[in-house]
Amino acid sequence: MDVSRYVQKQASGIYRYYRRVPAEVANLDRRTFVKKSLKTKNHKEALERADPINASTERLWAALAAGKGTSQNWERHEAAVRLAQSLGFSYRPISESATEPLALLDARISAAMESASQHPEAEVALAGLAPEPNPRVSDVWEMYEDHNRAGLMGMSPRQREKHKSSRLRALTYLKAVLGDILLKNIDRAGALKFRNWWTDKIAREGLRADSANRSFSDIAGMMTVIDGALQTEFHAVFEKVRIKATNKTKQRKRPPFPPEWVQKNILKPGALATMTLECQLIVYTMVETGMRLGEVCNLREEDIHLDDEVPHLDVAERDDRRQKTDYSIRRVPLVGVSLWAMQQAPKGFERYADKADNASSSINNLMNKAGLRPTPRHTVYSLRHTFQDRIENAGASDRMQADLMGHEFGRPTYGDGAEMKRRQELLERIQFKWG
Repeated sequence: MDVSRYVQKQASGIYRYYRRVPAEVANLDRRTFVKKSLKTKNHKEALERADPINASTERLWAALAAGKGTSQNWERHEAAVRLAQSLGFSYRPISESATEPLALLDARISAAMESASQHPEAEVALAGLAPEPNPRVSDVWEMYEDHNRAGLMGMSPRQREKHKSSRLRALTYLKAVLGDILLKNIDRAGALKFRNWWTDKIAREGLRADSANRSFSDIAGMMTVIDGALQTEFHAVFEKVRIKATNKTKQRKRPPFPPEWVQKNILKPGALATMTLECQLIVYTMVETGMRLGEVCNLREEDIHLDDEVPHLDVAERDDRRQKTDYSIRRVPLVGVSLWAMQQAPKGFERYADKADNASSSINNLMNKAGLRPTPRHTVYSLRHTFQDRIENAGASDRMQADLMGHEFGRPTYGDGAEMKRRQELLERIQFKWG
């Protein structure tokens, strides 16, 4: 916002911040104008001093407006927290204020008395008299979504949908076990009851421990966000409830395809003929790049560099889609069948963009029917593990393996030209026969 409109030069030559209270908060802020001396005759300096004053004024009005017309105790409590913060104080219930240092308590009382005549809600916020927050289990997603807007930015529609469905599922389970109770009434015994319910479910349905632990993490994560907004500790009872995986309940890694199997079966002419051309090309792209299925499905034209000195693919950072980790951002040379595949699809795979799950289901089903999966545990994703084994057996350094796989190794985001050439030479040395 241009604050220069609120900076006025007085007859004395000293500038002041002068702004009319907006009509939408006029009944909440009883001042007609906000007036503050900027204590300078220098216009540039006055503008610099007006910036923080204007920002704090905006925060105050936003906090006042947030509390207007709210119907839930937790909404009114949250508005009081924001209002206290906008006035330079943390919100503390009146029962806790007595433990504050005397000087801070005195400043809080003085500010409350000063604000009382201008905006009574500020007195409630500073005195710690807001109602105790009372959200229920059924309120958690709405509150989390509202307070985690920044954290949810950058997801694609499908990523956002999966993120939401996982958390709503966890809340459905929690409500089924404990009922739609107030969050403040969920104690450690309740959290352990939920854990025991999951333990029984794992044993009864043959599930993995990860299923339960993801549920615990989703709930604790949402409540942590809510705690940040309400200055509560709802998440604390869900700490240290994870179920330790055993050899029976741990998540099993997908096995790699033996390289000989890939050569003799998957790369056999006509082996993938029952698949659509796009699915065939996705499989072929994974063979010599080791990229995740989702990374291949979401390639865009600008990520595909077929005419560079080292033809390669970018697993790029995006504003509208999150990669699995920051370390996933990388460049992977194209050789052999993968280079051929991308030459057939220089603009990527539009049909499966943001729909990697659909591609996975289709490809795995057709591979199964064609006898291209040595065991039920082998999936198209096993090609990534095959690639990992191949580059490791070829003597690739740990650093180069991390660069190619998109794993953590304290590395720069992209390699320089010489490094890309070394990656290309390694992959050409071990590439499968094709064509």
